[in-house]
Amino acid sequence: MDLQNFTYHNFSGEELEKLLHLSVSGDSKSFTNLSNAIRRISFNYYKIKHKSGKLQNIEDAEDLANNVYLSFAEQYHKIENIEHWLRRVLFLVFVNWYKKGKKHPHFELDEARNESADNTDPEITLDSAKAVEIMNNLSEKKRNIIQMRFWEGLKFSEIAEKLEKNEDAVKKMLYRTLQEIKEKLE
Repeated sequence: MDLQNFTYHNFSGEELEKLLHLSVSGDSKSFTNLSNAIRRISFNYYKIKHKSGKLQNIEDAEDLANNVYLSFAEQYHKIENIEHWLRRVLFLVFVNWYKKGKKHPHFELDEARNESADNTDPEITLDSAKAVEIMNNLSEKKRNIIQMRFWEGLKFSEIAEKLEKNEDAVKKMLYRTLQEIKEKLE
């Protein structure tokens, strides 16, 4: 790949380097522009992973792009070559996410909640099995939020604190996840 002619979401490598140097020297406008570019580049990279089937949903692409941005915000003053850094971090963030997902791929229900009574309607049993299958295919974050909210009975503020996220973001993710499950059950 010819790096000199390569562009990153309407930014050349040279433009990114220039923005990085200005950001490191304290230019806040350059930092904002570079931050926005890093977010767009990251999201587009992971959106391609989603389209190719390597990510199950677009929210994972958003989460991974946010992870890249957070790494950038923490490290930008130490970065020597923005192109190399970006490629390495995009790859490593994806690999770490993938490995983490392989370690915890299934949503586990308490046996007491999963046991069916002899008089259970077969349709309900089928719906339950389908719901568990759908939950197994959710991202770990979504499964954790559902488990903390419904199985552990935690309040949104408690979940937000555990996940180190904004309470509104937790609510939004839970409601999106419930809608996703509902649509897949229909």
